[in-house]
Amino acid sequence: MRMKASKIDYTKAMLPRTRKAQFLDCFKMNYITILKCGLMLLAFFLPLIAFVVFMDFYYFSLIEHSTEEVVQTKLIFWYIYYGGIILLCIPAIIGLSGIIHILRNLIWGEGIFFKDDFATGIKENAGQNIVFGLFFGLLFAAAYFVYSLFPETFISIFGLVLFALVFLPIYFWIILLNNTYNSKWTGLVRNGLFFYVKTIGWSLLGIAMPLILVFLVLIPPAVIWLKYIILVLFVVFVFPIIMLIMVLYSTAKFDQYINKDQYAEYYLRGLNDQ
Repeated sequence: MRMKASKIDYTKAMLPRTRKAQFLDCFKMNYITILKCGLMLLAFFLPLIAFVVFMDFYYFSLIEHSTEEVVQTKLIFWYIYYGGIILLCIPAIIGLSGIIHILRNLIWGEGIFFKDDFATGIKENAGQNIVFGLFFGLLFAAAYFVYSLFPETFISIFGLVLFALVFLPIYFWIILLNNTYNSKWTGLVRNGLFFYVKTIGWSLLGIAMPLILVFLVLIPPAVIWLKYIILVLFVVFVFPIIMLIMVLYSTAKFDQYINKDQYAEYYLRGLNDQ
């Protein structure tokens, strides 16, 4: 398959000079591709969304009762609920691996073959992303288990906060690194921790955006249909923008700390560096 020639004769002088400027440039020139990313993400998030829908309706049948047996059932329900969310994040991680690859190529100024690039991202990166996702999912499960044993105590809250503010940002750095460099697991963990420490303020701000998706999933089902409408709209229209911002920011930091000295072919790639 041959790539279609652009109708505009692009030169390096036409490229943006900063990653911030590149954000607007990506929207202006590639909004259709970004929308495709959102629709593809929705397809890979559907198992998770369907599970949340089913469990929400089941929860309705439990909250109408308050017997001791039902209270115990509610506890089991939450274990199944969070365990299911962890497992069904696997297809979401697979889709995310393909989307990050597309966004990275978009930033680098490479031609996009959506299906091919999406499949390449999955083939090259999804395996390690899933392994790390399951590992960090177990950390979340351990934090939630402690919370269920000691509810509303400092120990339980500390575990959940530690996961949200430390382990989750490190995981996102790991998958962004994994989608750019061919590194061993130990190198990904070490560099993920390095970038978290170096950019801790922006890392915490950045992770607050994906956490919106988590909060949407965990919203009590009192306004059930509104919850699902917001969830779908968020995945399609907002989450791709969040990922674009994260990929742009991480690319700038990779330029600063890695590419300038070690990967000259990646340094300022996609920018006008004249």
